[in-house]
Amino acid sequence: MKLRLSKIGKIVIAISLLLVVTIILLVYYNYDKKGSVHKMESNEFYDIKIDYDKTGIKVIDKQIANFVDEKKDDFIAIVDKSGMVETSKYNLIISATNVEYKNVNSVHLLAYAYTGGAHYTREDKSLVYDQEKKTYLSFVDILVSNGFEEIKPLILESIYTYAQENNVILNDEWVLDGTSYSEENYQNFYLAEDGLNIIFPPYQIASWADGEIKISIPYEKLEGILKNEYMSNSSTSIDSIIDPNDRDLEQFKDKKLIAFTFDDGPNTKTTSRLLDGLSEYDAKVTFFVLGSRVDSNKDVLKRAYEEGNQIGIHTYNHLNLLLLDDASVLSEINSTNSAVEEVIGIRPTLLRPPYGNINEHIKSLANMHIINWDVDTEDWKLKDRNLIKDKILADAHDGAIVLLHDIYTESVEGALLAMEELEKENYAFVTIEEMIQLRGVKLDYETTYYNFLKE
Repeated sequence: MKLRLSKIGKIVIAISLLLVVTIILLVYYNYDKKGSVHKMESNEFYDIKIDYDKTGIKVIDKQIANFVDEKKDDFIAIVDKSGMVETSKYNLIISATNVEYKNVNSVHLLAYAYTGGAHYTREDKSLVYDQEKKTYLSFVDILVSNGFEEIKPLILESIYTYAQENNVILNDEWVLDGTSYSEENYQNFYLAEDGLNIIFPPYQIASWADGEIKISIPYEKLEGILKNEYMSNSSTSIDSIIDPNDRDLEQFKDKKLIAFTFDDGPNTKTTSRLLDGLSEYDAKVTFFVLGSRVDSNKDVLKRAYEEGNQIGIHTYNHLNLLLLDDASVLSEINSTNSAVEEVIGIRPTLLRPPYGNINEHIKSLANMHIINWDVDTEDWKLKDRNLIKDKILADAHDGAIVLLHDIYTESVEGALLAMEELEKENYAFVTIEEMIQLRGVKLDYETTYYNFLKE
């Protein structure tokens, strides 16, 4: 006997099927469009590093991709024309930080290029997009009528406070010119939980050596200046930091020790996956974070610290420190330390220099303990969890420091696969701090540490 559906029944089924297909397509669309882009290219002439998270908003991601392609093409054209660099390889670093606040996505693009000469060149570009209005916002768009006249004194107050706290000597005429209202002067800003943030790149209000000057004006000072739709609805304070409990290291005294270290994070998705997996192996690791990624990944950084992992720094923008003047070296280091301290409540003591590049002079400036590695997984190049696992297993030894990057899914999974095997070989997975305690080592500022072998 055949079951006949009424006309209404057929319509209901058709609508239900359409809804299911729509949901599947939406899930696929979001999965496909969101995610991270992390690329590294290296040859005898240059190093290129591209690092950003997609927003999932087509118009923004297209602009980001266009910016990246344009800067990369320009860089390679210069390299092809110029030939070898005498003192160091050419270097290009492109990054983008994405901050979401209310219905506004703010992306700050940054391209550093070294093509010879005294220092890197830098180019900034900000994209501030109102998802509800489906339009880009300029600085004046977020202010009430005549709001700039009222916010200008707050901007100047914040700049001079920053200068005093960071020992920056300002030229008043330069500051006034760089803060006068124009679209160019206020193209780099974003809205975040802590307030309105404005970035003044080098040369706008201070010298190159002073680096960028970023100020933050809290929402309570912006009442009647910032449009209500962009004001904060909450006065909630930042959660207090939980001081992680020290582990009982006695349990590891008869084990082989290995320190897994992860550079270039944090990344909310991939670092969270790593943290989830570490608990299976009673593992703690050391993160060497980029200052430029801290603001947009605060929660996972805080979680990493509170779960007993160690936080070191990898500079702010991943620039080759050997190519920087003293003031820029200090800016790369100090700005990262400050960003991390604001989130976890302690100032890091460990520095991993980008590319492992360090010399005695930079050590004296940094006044931090320099931690490199002796097991290089080359995960950025392998991009395969099983190959990464095999590389770790082949080179692992008691006292090793393993180099990985927690911005890559395959690196995270490869590390966890390796831990599963190494646990069977009586390895304990420890932080650098735990390693030196167990080895009875006292770190100094003159040594670059590659491992901690038994004496």
